[in-house]
Amino acid sequence: MSPAASGGRRPRVLVASGPVGQLSPRAGAVAMARGFAAQADVAVAGLAQGGVALGQALSEPDGDLESLSNGWVATTAQLCAVGSGAEPVEDPLAVSSAALGRLVAYALQRDVPGRVVIDLTGSCCSDAGEGLIAELATVRPQLAKVALTGVIEPGQQQDRLLGLRGIASRLGRRLGTPAERMLAVDAAIESFTGSVAPELAHAEGAGAAGGLGFAVLALGGRLVTGAALCADEVDLDRALGRADLVVTGCDSFDFGSRGGGVVAELAARCERFEVPLVVVSPVVGMSGREMRTLGVESAHPVEGGATSQEALTATALRLAQGWASRW
Repeated sequence: MSPAASGGRRPRVLVASGPVGQLSPRAGAVAMARGFAAQADVAVAGLAQGGVALGQALSEPDGDLESLSNGWVATTAQLCAVGSGAEPVEDPLAVSSAALGRLVAYALQRDVPGRVVIDLTGSCCSDAGEGLIAELATVRPQLAKVALTGVIEPGQQQDRLLGLRGIASRLGRRLGTPAERMLAVDAAIESFTGSVAPELAHAEGAGAAGGLGFAVLALGGRLVTGAALCADEVDLDRALGRADLVVTGCDSFDFGSRGGGVVAELAARCERFEVPLVVVSPVVGMSGREMRTLGVESAHPVEGGATSQEALTATALRLAQGWASRW
């Protein structure tokens, strides 16, 4: 018997979606929530891995979500999200982060928020944040007053900065760079980090985003994936502890993409709380056995392969009718 049935209450469905097509994370989540609203109490959250979708997930207003949320999940807080940038150069091992530093400095000169989130997921920098730190010299007093967070790609939490597993070695080997050039770049990075925060040069995550992980740590910040940040902002674990089902959406759910960072983050959290996770996507290319190894109960294609709100709602309505027999 399901928790909902044994408790004599309506089931609780958490719709925590990433972006789907041109729909923002929250817009996609709301569309699917409408399909479950007649069958269950529904809470909505928008999650994202990085880029424009991350800014949307962290800053979108609730709009008409209150009628769906039933008050059992927190809403997101307003944050200052700054996109990443780099100055183009011919040598991929010499890409400066100065442009990103100027963006952050400009944001802090205009306002000093309680927190600053720097999206590093699109970074192609390779200077360990030397340019970033130099450009922030004039606003270090303001920066000291804020909580700094660097958003990195999933899988970069343990990336090293120096040595054979460092950024010069990883990038250089991928590009076929001569060994002497890689060694020279690694030595230059070691010299720079030694003058800034030598105790952090060998920290896990310092090599994330071309070494920008080191810069964030050296500035007193922390590193986190975008999906984890969004989840923590809405206190997702509290919602998961009370949910009977979690539904998420993504652009593609196949063995290559595995749905991206949002699906991976949700799968890990759902496993801890022993709540089933269902994926909705316009592209589903994975067997049931494969998806269950990833912690996903099932995956369902969007009606007609479209990514409109109407198509997501229709798909969710079909899912809700199927799950109704389990509740």
